[in-house]
Amino acid sequence: MSDDAASAPAGSDDERRPVRRGKNVRGLRTRQELLDAALSCFSEYGYARTRISDIVFRAGVSQGNFYRHFQSKNEIFLEALRPSLDELHASTARGGIGDGVDLATMVALTTSYFTSYARNRHILRVMREAAATSSDDGFAELWLRQRGSYVERTSRWLRRLHQQGRLAEADFELLADVLGSAIEQTAYVHIGLPAEAPRPERIHQLAAAVAQVWHRSLPIVDDGAPAQDADRVGAGPAAG
Repeated sequence: MSDDAASAPAGSDDERRPVRRGKNVRGLRTRQELLDAALSCFSEYGYARTRISDIVFRAGVSQGNFYRHFQSKNEIFLEALRPSLDELHASTARGGIGDGVDLATMVALTTSYFTSYARNRHILRVMREAAATSSDDGFAELWLRQRGSYVERTSRWLRRLHQQGRLAEADFELLADVLGSAIEQTAYVHIGLPAEAPRPERIHQLAAAVAQVWHRSLPIVDDGAPAQDADRVGAGPAAG
């Protein structure tokens, strides 16, 4: 999109500027329009190629209005990303499911995660790629913090199962990290990268395959004796 779409203020397109946040209904509506436009632009162009002028053109507002609500492209990206991260986090909460370690429960939890990822796949892909390529924008730190939260929740759940006598002793934090990567990479490669979002049946197929890996890797105690499979090395889907 051409930068002629909106007149840019003097200096860098992404220069940080004093922000004056509108509090009235119109201001809140404009802010949401900017966030919606930013989400659309980042999803379509990626972080590096999106310019503030693209966002304001798509939102139908002036560039001055942008700086009433946000200081920089970095800030609006993080704000636009937040609902997707919140949804993804909620998708791994066990809620009323309890502490089941049966395969069907794991398939259901993994399907929930992949379905949420599919709804937000463009912006989540952009976040991961920005974390890998942007050294000074805080994206790598954000991505690692989100991932760390997931690992911590999962390892806490595994320790709880161990205390209940349902899992044998293991390095639960390491296992949560390693097996969490199976879900994470599967989501990125098979859901985030393709040109088209996968159909529900494909999501379920992916979830069933990953859940099987998790289930076979759990050091499940069966009738008082831990499972002996050589490949049981890890953890299961994240817990709330």
